[in-house]
Amino acid sequence: MITKNDLLGVLKAGIAPAQGCTEPIAIALTAAYVTSVLTEKINKIDIILSHNILKNAMGVAIPGTNERGVKMAVALGAVAGLPELQLEVLRNVDDNHVAEAMQMLDRNIIKVILSTSDEIFWIEVIAHSDNHVASAIMQGSHTNLYKLSLDDKVLQKNERIDPIIQNDDLRQLMTINDIMRLVPTMTEEELSFLDEVIAKNYAIAEYGIKHNSGYGIAKSIKDYVEKGILGDGMVNYATMMTAAGSEARMSGAPLPAMANSGSGNQGITLTIPIIAVAERLKSSRLELLHALAISHLTSIHVKTYFGILSGLCGIVNAALGVSAGAVSLLGGDFKNAQAAIQNVIGDIAGMICDGAKLGCSLKVATGVRTALNCAILGMSNICVNDYEGINGADVEQSFVNLGKIVLGGMKEVDKSILAVMLEKEKY
Repeated sequence: MITKNDLLGVLKAGIAPAQGCTEPIAIALTAAYVTSVLTEKINKIDIILSHNILKNAMGVAIPGTNERGVKMAVALGAVAGLPELQLEVLRNVDDNHVAEAMQMLDRNIIKVILSTSDEIFWIEVIAHSDNHVASAIMQGSHTNLYKLSLDDKVLQKNERIDPIIQNDDLRQLMTINDIMRLVPTMTEEELSFLDEVIAKNYAIAEYGIKHNSGYGIAKSIKDYVEKGILGDGMVNYATMMTAAGSEARMSGAPLPAMANSGSGNQGITLTIPIIAVAERLKSSRLELLHALAISHLTSIHVKTYFGILSGLCGIVNAALGVSAGAVSLLGGDFKNAQAAIQNVIGDIAGMICDGAKLGCSLKVATGVRTALNCAILGMSNICVNDYEGINGADVEQSFVNLGKIVLGGMKEVDKSILAVMLEKEKY
């Protein structure tokens, strides 16, 4: 039987700080591990990436630079990365580091190779100097250093991680009913670690508003609200603030986000709308903490059915979490949350992932609007019928069905997406 402490453990393990988009940051981290053991001048670097890593690292800005892409992530990680900082590996990057990384790019010593294996999460960096060869492999997750080697000597090795959660994993065994039943029994003290989630994710949203980051989606919403063309309601406010956070992050803002399951955008999306709704409803701190826990736990649970990277946009599972968290703030119960989640699946379950990029902020905005609208409908007991589309008789069956789609036909869709992207980039 799932307990409150089980859920607290899952929640704490699923949230961590990350500066920058986590796929290029994981690449930078892998490169940083290599140069931590190879101190000679590097003559050549090969980087071998699995399908989804390459897709998510091609088009997103690298924090502290005006550059984007895999090669810059490798170079900056190699010259400035601090592996002990994990997904904040580039925290201390300055202009001199960027200039040094640019020199490495100018030497044209970095070669990007698409892996031919079926690995879902694989980053392998191999660096050559005059006298040595060092390599590091990140496998299964953004921080699982599978192997670190210098010449023929293995310096560090960890167990392989299966990015597809197994059926006996606690994250899959728990249910939405467990989450909605047990989270309200958690105390402020037990959930006080979420204060860091609130502070960091709200700070990056405020940064996006202040600096008009990215495309200016948040500013556009703000302007039209002030003109009276859009209403100053809960949904528009939540959408504006969350889009601002995503735009800032994907533009390379020098601030960390609290990521969920290795994704900063999902961490922001699971957090900012809940804060915004709580502000408008004048919810108590404990009500906010409960809603945040529900939001993040729901997303962690849903992802167990298809893994951390896939052809499905991560904003879908984030929207599922937001809908459940919003129901909690609106005074709803499991029945309302189940209706809200079913509505989200019936609405945006087909959203594709075409790589990490600034345009993800548009999908974030769509996901937030959908999540909150579906929560409102769920509070009115409006729910997509289980005989329609991929929706199951309950939310758990819907997650199973969604997983079948993602791990089935969407694998081929995913390959087509990357093929289009690679043709554009002329890799």
